[in-house]
Amino acid sequence: MFSRQFLVACLAAGAALRAADQPLVIDPGHSRIDVAVKASLHSFIGHLDRYEASVALDDQGQVKQARVRFDFHAFTTGKPDRDKAMHAWEQTDTFPLGEFVLTALRPAPGGQGFEAAGTFTFHNVTRGVTFPITISHDGTLYAIDGQVSLDTRDYGLPVIRMMAVLRVDPVVVVRFHLQGRRPSGT
Repeated sequence: MFSRQFLVACLAAGAALRAADQPLVIDPGHSRIDVAVKASLHSFIGHLDRYEASVALDDQGQVKQARVRFDFHAFTTGKPDRDKAMHAWEQTDTFPLGEFVLTALRPAPGGQGFEAAGTFTFHNVTRGVTFPITISHDGTLYAIDGQVSLDTRDYGLPVIRMMAVLRVDPVVVVRFHLQGRRPSGT
């Protein structure tokens, strides 16, 4: 016969499995991560063409965990010479990996959307970041949108200057849209 402790442990394990976080299956075809860069002459938008995004939802459909990992080699601007210069500046061959990890998600002041807090690692430097996001869903389809301003000097990178008067603003704006589905039956 089974002991009472064994049955209690089995029931507890079953409850934990039901309450476990469920993955949001991100659709890369409908998701994007862009970086707006201001420069003296030619401001531009760069795109992170490949990244790994994982989002977990609790049993109520609320975001509980999120992580975005990327290789800076996948950052492109549409101009090969500019891409080469950006990768030399960032030292992509030495510091290719970047990552954002969500540590907290709170309702935003004023009740519009949320405030995401987490750590962002870039150029082998990790710093805390906080920024507004919105999360919307229609049934199992979710959309997570936000933007964060990052000062590249905070990550040990120099300001880009050319010909003494041209300059790239060290503050870039990362905009993202992650779209995905909650698996059916969860």
